[in-house]
Amino acid sequence: MEINVSVHQAEKPIAIMHIKGEINASNYLDVITRAQELYKETAKDLVVDLSEVTNISSTGLVALHQISLIYSGVPHRVDTDGTEVRPDVTHSNRARKHVKLLSPQPSVDKALQSAGLKLFFKVFGDLDSAIQSFQK
Repeated sequence: MEINVSVHQAEKPIAIMHIKGEINASNYLDVITRAQELYKETAKDLVVDLSEVTNISSTGLVALHQISLIYSGVPHRVDTDGTEVRPDVTHSNRARKHVKLLSPQPSVDKALQSAGLKLFFKVFGDLDSAIQSFQK
């Protein structure tokens, strides 16, 4: 899996995380870590480009859920053993407002639908529409 990032400068910066390959148990933490870095250092709005993601496992879906929590501003803490602890919350409108998904492949789209994540993320077919959605 490969992650590349670009930033669209608008009224406020919008990070675009381009993911290529499979998102699975071997790399889902990389996706979460990169999203955390972007949230802290770059932009409070994120487009996750799934157009080149060929497959997403259940742990990949967990990564998207974690990204939604990060971008919704859900507070968390780290236990003494290094485990990240977040309160028991569900996706919120804040996450939907700050994270958009772009062009998932049919198999990835099916996984998002089956997991119920399409109810919580806005999915766009083109980058311009995804970027414009942050301006509304």
